[in-house]
Amino acid sequence: MLNIYIIFSYTGTYFSRFLRLMTGEKYVHVSVSLDDKLKKVYSFGRKNPRWMFPTGFIMENMDLISSFFKNARFQIFELQITKAEYRRLRHELKKYLDHQNEFHYNVKGLVHIKFNRIYHRNHHFLCTQFVGKLLQDSKIYDFGKDYSLLRPKDFTKILNMRMIYEGKILDYLEALSNEK
Repeated sequence: MLNIYIIFSYTGTYFSRFLRLMTGEKYVHVSVSLDDKLKKVYSFGRKNPRWMFPTGFIMENMDLISSFFKNARFQIFELQITKAEYRRLRHELKKYLDHQNEFHYNVKGLVHIKFNRIYHRNHHFLCTQFVGKLLQDSKIYDFGKDYSLLRPKDFTKILNMRMIYEGKILDYLEALSNEK
């Protein structure tokens, strides 16, 4: 068995406050990492934490995020998966990595989620849509609904997920560096 990590976050930016107002959820952003040190974290969102645009497929730099958003709140969940699921996940993730500049943030998808309408746009994803589709396509978890309708709270229903951290990302990263 291997572990992957599902990360929920709330930075307090204007856009994240808007998303919180729209969804009523504590955490509005979802990412996935293949390592507990969070060296490579994948999602859809801002390409530069400082600016709202451009957006798309991103590899989040947690050190950079923690320096810009010192009070950002995070939850990190560990999910055990089989070696076969891990291989499929890496294969699916490679598709995004190989064509990362072709992917964009699915702003129009926000409205459709609000009204619970399935809406697919080629090469456009929200963070929840990306992580959900990645888990579904890798046969790790079936949410029982179309990936375009996923919200952060849907990920908390994954049964064998275990919360390993909640708090400021800065504190988590400092604890990791103290382990060395």
